[in-house]
Amino acid sequence: MNRFLCEPNNLKLNSTAAYYFSQTLSNISIHTLPILALAGNLLIIIVILTNSQLNRSSFSVYIKTMAVSDTLVLVLKLISFENKTSQKFYSPSMCTILVFLSEASVLLSVWTIVLITIERTLVVLFPIHIKKFVSVYHARILITLITIISFLFSTRVLFIPIDISAVQKCQPMPNWQNYRQLNVTITEFTYCYIPLSIVIIGNFITLCAVKRAASQRRQILTNNTYNNKCQMDSNENQLMLMLLIVTLMFMVYFLPFTIANALSRWGLPFGMCFTQRSFEIYLIIRTCCDLLKDLNFCTNFIIYCISGRRFRLALFSLIHRKRKPVFSSSNYLESTKLRSERLGRSNTQKIYHFAAKQTYEESQF
Repeated sequence: MNRFLCEPNNLKLNSTAAYYFSQTLSNISIHTLPILALAGNLLIIIVILTNSQLNRSSFSVYIKTMAVSDTLVLVLKLISFENKTSQKFYSPSMCTILVFLSEASVLLSVWTIVLITIERTLVVLFPIHIKKFVSVYHARILITLITIISFLFSTRVLFIPIDISAVQKCQPMPNWQNYRQLNVTITEFTYCYIPLSIVIIGNFITLCAVKRAASQRRQILTNNTYNNKCQMDSNENQLMLMLLIVTLMFMVYFLPFTIANALSRWGLPFGMCFTQRSFEIYLIIRTCCDLLKDLNFCTNFIIYCISGRRFRLALFSLIHRKRKPVFSSSNYLESTKLRSERLGRSNTQKIYHFAAKQTYEESQF
């Protein structure tokens, strides 16, 4: 990055407001987002597992995989940060292992979104052959293949040795810098450029196909099938809205991060350089882009609640089931108490009548 600075030797950031702002956002991303990811993704898994209809669909396989991989991404980022900053528990071998696991988790999460996009595109383009594309068995096979490929693809970082004598922790050996830069380039293409392009193109094709099918149905439908027409339009609009939200959120999360990475690698266009002021602005923008990228791994629960009607119904059903036993147990206790009181009163009356009868019979003798 120094080669893109106008005055590399005169740059001072440690005492600027931009530096403190970027550090604050980084701390939020490192320490707060893993907690949100654990809570939100755990709720997603619970909702899916407790709902038989959702759990039997291919949708559930992708969603559970994303919930696990997204949580691992942020948790591993926190562990990696603690490993670098800790004085007692620092381990050079952990640096390589954490980078390997983090990259595999990111690839698994991002390419799961790609699989969802491709599946929905094929379903819309070829609705007659829907059973060939959508099934739990096919989804499990695809997720297994993506998991294996992600871990195998990430093994290349295991060959980079860590410089133990370096002041800054988790830095590779000086003669491995070119290999590391090549790995960074490959990583950017595998979880930024290529997946983002596939998701944008796939959802664009899906939206166009759904819109064209909706216009064709409007021409075919008559006044006698008005109710069916309304139902079809509402289902299509819901599908279009969900795909649009997923596409927009993925673009909002990853597109700024991709542009910031491109600037850090190739610099400003037209041969311009960063001044002190412009580099401070770039530092703030780059930190915000990193935060947006990390938000992709902890906000899926909110996106599903907003765009997925079936997921909302499953969540409300789960909450209702959790609240119902409380009320039923309290009602059971109240009814048991009333029955015990009534039984006590009846026993008292029986004892009184029995004692009175025995006294009467004794008096007859």
